[in-house]
Amino acid sequence: MAELQIKPGTKLQVAFDVPMGQKTDFNMMATFKEAIDDAYFLISAPMLAGKPLLLDENQKLLMQYSVGDNTFMIAAYPEAVQKAGIRTYWKMRQVAEQRTFFKRRDERFKVAMRVEYQRDNVDNPETEDAMTVDVSAGGVAICLNEYPDVGEALQVQMPAVRLQGQRHELPVQLGIVCWVRQAPKGSLYRNVCGLQFRYANDLERETVKEYMGYVREKYKM
Repeated sequence: MAELQIKPGTKLQVAFDVPMGQKTDFNMMATFKEAIDDAYFLISAPMLAGKPLLLDENQKLLMQYSVGDNTFMIAAYPEAVQKAGIRTYWKMRQVAEQRTFFKRRDERFKVAMRVEYQRDNVDNPETEDAMTVDVSAGGVAICLNEYPDVGEALQVQMPAVRLQGQRHELPVQLGIVCWVRQAPKGSLYRNVCGLQFRYANDLERETVKEYMGYVREKYKM
């Protein structure tokens, strides 16, 4: 896991992790102190309603921060309280989830469609099936049984859409894994991951945007 490239003193919006589909409430604030190594970093104790949060080693936290027009999010568990002079910090253990949220140009909407994918970094990859959670022209979230690495590329084949007697297809899309987490209990799949599409040019992006318009029309969204 790569060491975090966050400037000391960066303000973090903090939230308790919640199951997929529930609203994430970034109602706490903290300050990034420093990275210790590839897995650990220090933050000030998150403040909730003006009071420091009590450390709970079993509570996963999400931390959001901005750099320019982009907003990033990391996930970590608090492991210990650490003193630095007169100040007190939390030692955080980063987990395999790091998301990048660009100012959204594409509306994301929930729809369940069966898709196929192949891992892009292995020899003789097998075709696996997955199910979308939500889709947009910028990327998709899918349920799947594998646990791909953050930053890994997947070749994703979206299903053909039949609309008013016409069949609308989309070429295989390259998606970069932005985050991975365990699927909710009762799901037919073990994990959920978010993919950001990588386009070769503007024409490819417009093709995907047009396809998503057909999806939205078909499912009345």
